[in-house]
Amino acid sequence: ELDRMVTDAIVDERTLREIYLRGFEIAVKESNPWTIMMAYNRLNGVYCSENKWLCQSVLREEWGFDGLTVSDWSATNNRV
Repeated sequence: ELDRMVTDAIVDERTLREIYLRGFEIAVKESNPWTIMMAYNRLNGVYCSENKWLCQSVLREEWGFDGLTVSDWSATNNRV
């Protein structure tokens, strides 16, 4: 987990959806989890736990997740 707090994964949307998010999408839709823990790293320049597109548009609106999202320990950048 070297540099997990500073890594910025630069990934285009198609690759992100087809390769990286697909497994999470299946897990969310089929298991209906109560809670999802957000990642440490940034995705295309935005910390995952603060990424509106990832947390709101994809997770909640597209996949229908209505549970709780929590940050991993120290995974938040903006604590206000």
